[in-house]
Amino acid sequence: MADTGVKERLDTWDKLSITLYRCGMILTGISLLLLAAQQIFYPYWFKHVLVFLSLGALLQAASLHIYKKSVRWILVTSCWIGVWLVAVSLATSGLLAAYLSLGALFITLSGIAIKESHCFSLYYLKLVPVLLVLCWFSVLFAQSQWAAGGFIPAAFLYLYMAWKKLNMPLFYDLGDRKKYEI
Repeated sequence: MADTGVKERLDTWDKLSITLYRCGMILTGISLLLLAAQQIFYPYWFKHVLVFLSLGALLQAASLHIYKKSVRWILVTSCWIGVWLVAVSLATSGLLAAYLSLGALFITLSGIAIKESHCFSLYYLKLVPVLLVLCWFSVLFAQSQWAAGGFIPAAFLYLYMAWKKLNMPLFYDLGDRKKYEI
């Protein structure tokens, strides 16, 4: 988690994980825009767009730098459950697994948005979890216009968060290694 007062020396793995995390943020923002377009124009592409969203969430969860082990475990585990449910949804004909996967991935993405809202002191990033919950219920109850209306601001907030991350030095993401619970 960001600690600008500490400048840790980054090895190759640190740089790779931070870069993948930031790429995951960009892919997530783009995927949320694709979900908005899918809700309005391409209703049969729902499961396919979930693949991109799950990849974006997985890139972030696999490289998550959070000091508290229990929070890190919840976010990473919900992401893996979401990825698994996306795979199940692609192998089956129903939408239940797809809806559940969307919810599981939104747990991860919401937690990351809350984490980054503290890192950047950008309190409006705390709107992302609210928007994602509204989107999930809108998708669940087939309210595609409402879902698209929620996905668009969530996507722009996520892309703004990614842009802010890209303008930071890499060592800000890692913080103080001594504070991590292992």
